[in-house]
Order: sequence, then C-alpha cells, then structure tokens
Amino acid sequence: MKYAFALPGSRGDVQPALSVALELRRRGHDVAVGVAPDLLDLAARLGLDPRPIGRPTGDLLSSEAFRLHQSAADPRIRYRALQDVAAYGWDELRRDVAALAADADTIVTGLLGQEIGSAVAERQGAAFAALHYCPVRANDAAPLIPGVRARSVQRAAWRAGERLRWALTRRAENAQREALGLTPAVVDLPQRLRDRGALEIQVYDPLLVPGLPAGWGAHRPFTGFLDFRADDRALLAEPGVGDELGRWIDDGEPPVYIGFGSMPVDDPERLLSAIEHATADLGVRALLSGGWAPRDSAAHVKRIGAADHSAVFPRCVAAVHHGGAGTVGAALRAGIPSLVAWISADQPMWGELLRRAGAGASVKAAGLDRRRLREALARVLGAEVRERAARIRDRMTPAGVAVAETARLVEQAR
Repeated sequence: MKYAFALPGSRGDVQPALSVALELRRRGHDVAVGVAPDLLDLAARLGLDPRPIGRPTGDLLSSEAFRLHQSAADPRIRYRALQDVAAYGWDELRRDVAALAADADTIVTGLLGQEIGSAVAERQGAAFAALHYCPVRANDAAPLIPGVRARSVQRAAWRAGERLRWALTRRAENAQREALGLTPAVVDLPQRLRDRGALEIQVYDPLLVPGLPAGWGAHRPFTGFLDFRADDRALLAEPGVGDELGRWIDDGEPPVYIGFGSMPVDDPERLLSAIEHATADLGVRALLSGGWAPRDSAAHVKRIGAADHSAVFPRCVAAVHHGGAGTVGAALRAGIPSLVAWISADQPMWGELLRRAGAGASVKAAGLDRRRLREALARVLGAEVRERAARIRDRMTPAGVAVAETARLVEQAR
C-alpha cells in the first residue's frame, strides 16, 4: 500500500505524524511525505525523502493577515483576515498535494490541510485519515471558552465555532473543489467526513478529556500522544543534555524549562526581563530554549538553542511553554507540570485542560510581566501540582503503543 502524508504547517503540526509515517514504512508500506519547504531538513534527517508542499511556515506567521487576525479592532477587517488565514496558501497546497498523492491508496493529514487532503482523496478515490492533535469537533468535555464550566455553554460554543469555520472557508474550499473537478460542498467538512466513514484519529491522551472517547465513538478513536522511537530521534541529532548543559543542570536544583517552539515572541526583551526577575524571586533557575531571547542573562538563567524535549524535560522541575500539543505531551511524559503561556489556536485549551487535570496552570503570553509570571509559576511548582503531573505520567499511554495503534488505524482507513 502507498500512503501519502500531506503535512503543511509548523514543526508541531508535522513531527507527530512523521512518527506514524516511519512506523508504516517499517511495516513494509510505500510512504510519501510532503512538508512545508522550511521543514524539509527535519523529515530528510529521518530518511523520509520529503517533498515540499505549500508555503514556508514563517510566511503565515509573518503575514499581514495573521497580524490583523490577532490584533484588528474592526470586526469586519478581522473577519476578512480570518478568512485569509483559514485558507492561506491553499492554491499551492492543492497542486502540491495532488502531485504528492497521485498514486496513493491513502492520504493522511494533520489538523491543517484536511480540506485539501480530503478533496484530493475524493477526486482520486483514495482513503483518507486525519490526525487530530487536540479536540477540534463539537463536544462538551474540552473547554473552548476557558473558565466556563457549564457543559451546555461549551457545546454551544463548539457548534458556533464549527459554523464559523465553515462560513470562513466555504468559498475557498469550493474553489479548490472546482479546480479538482469536484462538485461544490453544501455541508461542512466534519459532516462530510462522518458520512464518508473517514477516520479522525485523536493523537492525544484521553486522560485529559474524560468522557470524550465514549461520546465520539469509533470514527474518532483515541491513541495517545505520539513520539519518535529512540533510534529515530537519534537521526535528528538534536542537542540533548551534553557535558556543558549537564554540568550546569547538576550544579544546582533542577531548572524550569522555558521555550515557545516556533511561535513568535512579542517583545522578547520584556519577556526575558520578566523571566529573570520572577525566577530570581522564587529562587529557581531557568533554562531558555530557542532563538527568541535577545541576549545572555543572569547567572541563574542559561540560554540554549532548540532542545530535545525527551532528553531535557526529565532533568527539569517544570516547563513554561506556548501550549502546543507536542510540548504538552512531552512535559506530561516527563512527569513535570506545565505553565502554558498561550498565544493562539488550541493553546489556551491545553492550558485549561492541564489546569483541570491538576498538572499545570495557564496564562496569556501577551503582556506577561514579573508579577503574573511569578504567581503562575509558583502555582505549578507547588508540591500538589508536581505530584499530580508525576501520577499522570504513570497512567499515560506509552508513545510506542500510541504510534503503533495510530499506524494500525491508518491501515484501516477508507
């Protein structure tokens, strides 16, 4: 069988699915992989011979549409920006996915690219499966509106969100369907996938969303957070805990990890100052990951580049991060609590889910200052939260089991 993985988006959108692509290849299948042009090296290091699809990840994050989506006060301008963001780069993506999957038996996407991937699969009679890194369909278990406990309100908000998504993308989606020779869609994608019997595989741990697996049933099965095998991860040659970093970690109490993945950091100097002072107030050390920090810092703060979470997190006492699903899973797997300093998308949801599970706290990253960071970090460093995170680690589905089950389900896709 030939599987085509069409994976636009940032590293967080791509990396979990690559673990499944590798597993399918180990099972003897032919696997084609498409990723954003700036992530070709990531997939190539894994030996997947990737092809570029869509636009570079940074194009969207630096676009005028994304800026207006985040900040425009005029609701009309913001709505048009939302339309542009929702269908960003779809013309290029359609052409690239159609070429990537021309002779595929099954097309697999992540959260992004589902409209395009499912349409290409429909045109050529291929099976389709999507990997969902967080809840994105209507439910009453996951908090779309943080802080609201009423399940009826949450479900109504999810349904309104689905209607808004369809309103935002309907015209653009049908333009892509027309280009593929398909008839216009008259109902939204979730209903079409249900009617088709396509799988939407939930690749996060059901422990965090009690009641949701039973409510969604067999067409949205849960497998658990995905991650690479140790030998696959070694191919990435990412910095782990080398001699210098290891000595720094061992020279005191375990530090707090602080990193924001590929998300843009607003006012890096202000954030660094808040981190310096808040951690000093609490008497903890900080390990800053990524290229966002504008300068070296105080002795209790160490700046590093991109880090292998599986190697670094177990050496830390807690993690402050943006709340991407992959980072959430890595922190839980390491048994440490998270402070989610969220920016957009599903991140506030993950912050709230971690808070509900007793394994973290959540704050908005914009305007994060010394006082707010100190107070939130003090909460996650408390003994009760740390103990709860350790207990969740012991109950989670092992990554290898999750990857194997996800691959098995993809093999059954239709």
